[in-house]
This record gives sequence, structure tokens and C-alpha cells, in this order.
Amino acid sequence: MLRLAVFLCALCAVSWGFLCLHVVTPGKWGGRPANCSSPLKAVQTRYVIILHTAGSSCKTGAECNQQMVNIQHDHMNKGWCNIAYNFLIGEDGKVYEGRGWNTEGAHTYGYNDISLGIAFIGDFTGRSPNAAAWKALKHLLHFAVENGYLSSDYLLMAHGDVSNTISPGQPIREVLKTWPHYKH
Repeated sequence: MLRLAVFLCALCAVSWGFLCLHVVTPGKWGGRPANCSSPLKAVQTRYVIILHTAGSSCKTGAECNQQMVNIQHDHMNKGWCNIAYNFLIGEDGKVYEGRGWNTEGAHTYGYNDISLGIAFIGDFTGRSPNAAAWKALKHLLHFAVENGYLSSDYLLMAHGDVSNTISPGQPIREVLKTWPHYKH
């Protein structure tokens, strides 16, 4: 289904230009095979947790691909089956697939099996991600609802809302507070 969405994205970019989701799969960003097998409790989840990776940011496809490889290497060396997050977003405006749609994450204790974990690539304690990254998040959420991965009445939360952490940073939290699905 994701390949179809990418194809349709190319068509919609020509027709509408505004509703286009660019997803980079692990095969395209250089990912290693993962050994994750625990599914989310529901195919259509109701929760989205927004995080940041707290490392270096990326603004080009090459930089983001390298960050994805670095993050996966770090997470798998900790003993996790893959990157902790379901999806990651670069400041190049693309969404990078981590664990994907229906696989339990390792991002937020108590929410890993009932939420999608979406992380902005970088440290955003002192600044907000750029407009391209925010647009990618909006497109990903819209796609998730339209394709049945996310309930239409989903709740959007910052990582720090449900865990004792500063992630994803106050600048991100300030933007999320203005979104209609935000709950804290």
C-alpha cells in the first residue's frame, strides 16, 4: 500500500501540489534488516507521540540517510530490534520509515504498543523544525487517517506529556498546542 501511496503522491503533486507524502523506506536510506515482530494492539491506533532524536539534524537527503543509519546503528546496538520510532522526519521534508505502520515501537514506556511514535530528526530544545518538516508531519498524519492506520479522533501528544523528558523540546510543544488533535 505504501508503494501505491508514493505513486499517487507523484500524481497528486502534479494535480494538487500540496498533499504529497514523501516516504523513504529502509531499503532506500540504507537500513539493516530488523527483527521486530510485535504488532501494535490495534491496526487503527488512537495515539501519536511526537519526539525528537536529540542528535544532529539533517536538511538534505544524503544527510538524513546518514542520520537514519546512525540512529539505527545506535538503537540496534542497545539491543532493540530496530529504530525505536515508527517514522522519523527530516528537515528535507521527507518522512523516513523506522518500524513502520503496524509494529510496536520502543519510544515511550506505556505507549509503545498503542501509538505511533514520530520523531523529528535533530535536537529541538532550542528551535522548531523548519516548515518542510512540519508539512511532512501534517501529510503523514493525514495519510495515516485516510488509510486507516490512525483513528480520525486520534490524540496527539508530545513525548514529555506522557514521560519525564524534555523531548521533543518546548518549541515543538508550542506548535503542537495549536493543533486540533493535541491533548495534554
